Amino acid sequence: MKSVGDYNYLIVGGTTKAATTSLFAYLTDHPVICAATYKETRFFLSSDYPLPSKYRYKGEVEAYADLFPNCDETQLRMESTPDYLYCEKARERIAEFLPYAKIAFSLREPISRLISWYRFAKQIGKLPETLSFDAYVELLFAALERDGGKEEQHLQTLRQGCYAIYLERYFKQFGATRIHVLFYEELAAQPAKVMTDLCEFAGIDAGFYRDYAFKVTNRTEKMRNSGLHRKYRDFRFRLRQWTHDKPIIHNPLRTIRRTIEPLYLRLNTQVDQKIEMSEETRHRLVDYYQCDIEALSELIGKPLPWKP
Repeated sequence: MKSVGDYNYLIVGGTTKAATTSLFAYLTDHPVICAATYKETRFFLSSDYPLPSKYRYKGEVEAYADLFPNCDETQLRMESTPDYLYCEKARERIAEFLPYAKIAFSLREPISRLISWYRFAKQIGKLPETLSFDAYVELLFAALERDGGKEEQHLQTLRQGCYAIYLERYFKQFGATRIHVLFYEELAAQPAKVMTDLCEFAGIDAGFYRDYAFKVTNRTEKMRNSGLHRKYRDFRFRLRQWTHDKPIIHNPLRTIRRTIEPLYLRLNTQVDQKIEMSEETRHRLVDYYQCDIEALSELIGKPLPWKP
């Protein structure tokens, strides 16, 4: 009988707010891929990483198999946890326990990602509606002066836009042949090409995406009632944790959610206003990310699809 480490895996990591949810949906639809029963398993994150999860490594890696209950022996197993990029323990555990895994990282221009996180943090009630973007950036720089690794996720977003710092460690541990870097901007503009390149990296047929309908999922919206949306997200998270390994319940509920959720979002979203940013804040962010952007381009050996 095979153990967890005997299978082939595609791990999707990267940064948050970089279309990893859409990417997970696209890959889940591929017939040779068997996805984990839900996105963001967070299994290999360290126990003190500030994100909750039902399954977490606690000395027994075989529990990871519970996330792939319906996979056959020939399928490529796939999961997506963006924060693996930032967690040293996750990197070490994947290297130790999944010797055949390949890892794809989705990245996004760091300032636009920061703006998206600002909107998202308001959406889920982590920031007051009256807080300006400039004031949010001030909070992030202040968080750098503290022990940033222990901050809540929405206060780690500035440092986590320095991708090269984290990616370099993965390249050293796994080697360039097991790492694939893609970009949110290219996925949005040319999804078929990005998926073709990703399939070639994963060693699967890219023809499936030739006539595929690429839809964006988990788009960040401005909510009319952020408290209601926070309760909705919490309910959805708890329901998914309870049903993910019960396909007779989980699959019908997922179908119902795909039908009802667009209606809910139409009722509880409103037109978002353009985010105002002072020139001082923009220059401060550009200066902060400049060195890392240059290092990232050198690390992956090609120009980036965006400039600071």
